[in-house]
Amino acid sequence: CTRPPPRPKDILLLVGSPGSLPRNHFPGAMDAGDGLTAEQLRARIEEQRALQATLTAQGEDALREIGEAEERQRLRRQLDVEETRSSHLGAVLYSRQRRRRSIDRDEAGALPSEESTFAKPKPQPTPGALAKTTTSYASNVVKRDFVWEVSGLSWLEQQLTQERRECTNSNIFQVDPTDLYSKYMLVFSPRGGSLKHEADDDYQVFDSIPRGTLALIRRADDYGTNLCYRFFVRDARGDFRPWGEARRVAVPARDHVACFVGGPDLETEAKGLFGLTFEELLGSEWVVGDSITFKVEVEESVVFSHPSAVPQIRLGKADVTFEQKTPSVEVPPSTLQADLLSLLIDGRHSDVSIEAVYGEAAPVTFSAHTNILSQRSDVFAAAFAHEMRESATRTLTVTDVPPPALKALLHFLYTDDFDAVQKVLRE
Repeated sequence: CTRPPPRPKDILLLVGSPGSLPRNHFPGAMDAGDGLTAEQLRARIEEQRALQATLTAQGEDALREIGEAEERQRLRRQLDVEETRSSHLGAVLYSRQRRRRSIDRDEAGALPSEESTFAKPKPQPTPGALAKTTTSYASNVVKRDFVWEVSGLSWLEQQLTQERRECTNSNIFQVDPTDLYSKYMLVFSPRGGSLKHEADDDYQVFDSIPRGTLALIRRADDYGTNLCYRFFVRDARGDFRPWGEARRVAVPARDHVACFVGGPDLETEAKGLFGLTFEELLGSEWVVGDSITFKVEVEESVVFSHPSAVPQIRLGKADVTFEQKTPSVEVPPSTLQADLLSLLIDGRHSDVSIEAVYGEAAPVTFSAHTNILSQRSDVFAAAFAHEMRESATRTLTVTDVPPPALKALLHFLYTDDFDAVQKVLRE
């Protein structure tokens, strides 16, 4: 016994959409109506005609929907083109704004003309000066240190599981205050896992998801920049000790925005702070009171131009200075002491006689100079003014000092050197 074929209404109910029925679905359907009356056959024919009308209408609807889908596709492609153009124009605008800021800081732009009233005066060389032109590539380097403490470290892994991420992140800090994109954050993953922190979309635009223990992330940007960074960890004594070497990188400009990411173990297969597992880290000298403290030193030289907006990028800043040449004449050593002592010993150009009269010894006379003795001794200055004999003799008599002592005193006044006194006393 064979099952009779289903009726068209049953087919529509089973399939759910008349549009899904293929043409000539029942090639032997008319044979099945051999036992039907004329009235039943007419009813079946009307059912088929109604089905055909429904299928035709739905086919026209499907054709219209295809046209609408194609139009939406065309509009999406056009929207992509317009968004790309807008992005490029935005990059050009931002580059020009950066250019304007650098001109305002006198870091770029044409020099003022010599005829300009407001032109800065050029440095003038002194006679014999050497002109030197210096091109500096560090004039706009800015340095910033950032310290970050993670407390409750033993609970970090469980808390991150609840947060559905593998790392925690610091606050955002800025290095160069003149650039809105010179902003950074630190991220720490206890197991060296994914650094997709889910904290701020501007700091997780990655070409591929980075994996590591500790990393520095720069805000997403399409402009280039130059960086030097180094990581430190505080030990139990409170000293910051470096983890890894300082790294200097040139971050290139891009045709799309992306974040720069740098860290000591991003490119190594083995992860972990100083090669320690998280369990080892918790019991190490780096964790004090269930807290760990990181520091990063960042030096940055921001590039304020984009290759798509300017034909050439030049970052060196030139300046002209003048160096004074070292005198080529050799200066001889001083002979002032010897020359003054020679005046006393030889009596040349003397204008006063100092006579030592002491006890039974014969008087001793020294030829001296009033201007030197008056300048060096207040006693002699007063004596020359009040106690000398008549000006014709120009003689000052000293009766309370032995001649050798007076000679030693005169040698000291002329040389300001106690070695000269000792030499006289030895003689």
